[in-house]
Amino acid sequence: MINFFAGLLATFITIPLLGFIVVYLISRVIMKNKKKSFFLTVDITTLFFLIAVHYLLLVIIGKSLLWLIVFILLLSILFMGYITWRKSHEIETIKVLRKSWRFVFLASTIAYFLLMLVGIIQRIFSTTLN
Repeated sequence: MINFFAGLLATFITIPLLGFIVVYLISRVIMKNKKKSFFLTVDITTLFFLIAVHYLLLVIIGKSLLWLIVFILLLSILFMGYITWRKSHEIETIKVLRKSWRFVFLASTIAYFLLMLVGIIQRIFSTTLN
C-alpha cells in the first residue's frame, strides 16, 4: 500500500498536470462546488509543480537551483505583503500567504511548461547533433 502511494506521489511530481486533474476531480466530487474545489486543487498541486520545476532545472542545467525557488517564494510573499499594506495599511497574514501561494502556482505552472519545452528542444538538438 505504501508503494502504491509512493508511486502515485512520484507520478504527480513527474506529471503535475495529471495530479492537478486527479485532485480537481476528487475535490469536485467531495465539495460539489467548482470554485472552492478549483482553489483547493491549486493550493494542493502548487507543491507538485514546484518540485517538478526543481527537478526539470536539475536535469536541464545540471545543478540544483532550489535556493532560487525558495527565494522567489519568499520574494512573492514580501511583494504581496507590500501590495496589501499599500492598499489597506494592514497586513492580513493568511490573505497574503494565500495570494502569494497562488501566484507561485501560476509562476511554477508557467515555468514547468517552459522548462518542458526547453528540455524537449534540448533533447532534439542533442540527438540530431550526435
